[in-house]
Amino acid sequence: MDERDKRRVGEQVEPGGRPKAPGRLELLQRFVNTHNHDFPSDWDRIGTKDKAEAWLREKGLVAPGDRVSEADAARLRELREAIRALAVANHGDEPPRAATRVIRSASHAAGLRVAIDDAGKTALEPAGRGVDGAVASLLRILHEAQLTGHWLRLKGCRQCGYAFFDRSKNRSAAWCAMSICGNRTKNRSYYRRRRSPTA
Repeated sequence: MDERDKRRVGEQVEPGGRPKAPGRLELLQRFVNTHNHDFPSDWDRIGTKDKAEAWLREKGLVAPGDRVSEADAARLRELREAIRALAVANHGDEPPRAATRVIRSASHAAGLRVAIDDAGKTALEPAGRGVDGAVASLLRILHEAQLTGHWLRLKGCRQCGYAFFDRSKNRSAAWCAMSICGNRTKNRSYYRRRRSPTA
């Protein structure tokens, strides 16, 4: 994979050619994948206020007049890593308490309200706008995905943390791509066994 393709990972390209998550969950997947920890930090799509503002605007999460501060960008990165930790925990682990604390705090600050249409159907909607509204929209997707059961299929790669949608029947996928992270993990295990004095 050349640098041009690597820079498209998380947006247009998925490791291993996996299809993206269904429906609105794709947006949350893309949010988590705004940075891949295997790539340079300056590739982070929300690494600065300008990058974060551009990404949020492109995704329709903020209005043209909304501005993003460096503190907002840092808050978004903290939320991203907390949601990533929850996705990694979808391999059957307990979510880290630090991650749930970050998400709980973000939900208090962002504000979600229950809306109801003329047919009596309810939905969660952001109560504010700007970055708070964007955070509320992302948390709404997380909540909806948990209600539908799709959330358990959004996993963080055990090797690199990249979020992928597990479409296997028994939800057993562990890596973003077997050819990349799966092979890395197996090679490391192999060399560890070779170096072990008991081997």
